Amino acid sequence: MSPINSERKTVRVKYQVEENQDFQLSEEFKAELGEKISILKGYDKIEIELEFIDRKKTVIRIDSNRLEKILSKIYVQVEELKTKRNELVIQVEVSIKAFSRLDRNHSMFSMNQDEQFRTLALGGTFDHLHSGHKILLTIASWITTHRLIIGITDDQLLKNKQHSNQLQSLEERQEAVRKFLERVGPKNIIIETPRLVDVYGPTATDPDIDALLVSQETLPGAQSIDNIRKSNGLNPLKVFVIDVISPHLTHIPQDLTLKISSTHIRAWLNSRDHQ
Repeated sequence: MSPINSERKTVRVKYQVEENQDFQLSEEFKAELGEKISILKGYDKIEIELEFIDRKKTVIRIDSNRLEKILSKIYVQVEELKTKRNELVIQVEVSIKAFSRLDRNHSMFSMNQDEQFRTLALGGTFDHLHSGHKILLTIASWITTHRLIIGITDDQLLKNKQHSNQLQSLEERQEAVRKFLERVGPKNIIIETPRLVDVYGPTATDPDIDALLVSQETLPGAQSIDNIRKSNGLNPLKVFVIDVISPHLTHIPQDLTLKISSTHIRAWLNSRDHQ
């Protein structure tokens, strides 16, 4: 596999959001993103620091649904720019000021107690970590107070994936998830990335797990997890659903095909290797 670029650069952007404003990306921010992305290629990276402000309060309350929508708009904007330039592996990362890399107890945010779970689980392949994964993981760290379990599919279950020659190893995928959460999540949660050899993983047997985070696409699997937990004498899990970005979201322009999937990235890498 030929390297896309051996020397990688990182650019940084800051963006402020008023706590209660109707959120739309400003034209100035879009222009700045476009300018920054225009000088990137390959695995270069853009880091965006998101800051919530309320000039009347010292503590800010942001529910997970609002955070999800804001993150989606930012990530989608970057993905549009990447797609137009045909640079699908430019890395993008959105951190949250006064939350990321800080002790949750010292955060300036007041969390909705109905959206806080001591031990949260989710699972997936997490190959070539992309914007959809990053929204999922950021929300997971936002609603977890103690222990976050991210089950990652074992290599043996991925042999029939399209463009499997570009699949990252289990160890690479585990490391990518852990490092992302260390940079974007709070520092005082326990992060576990167990190997998944079936769809259940630790959720089938761990009595301490109290919630499951799923996307709309993986929601049907939640019932089968509860069924096996019941057969093992365990309590059912609270199911928390988010709608990670995909080309089917309503706020993505109809004339733009965003290639936000691990399969598209692997296909793109193969096409570059044959150029």
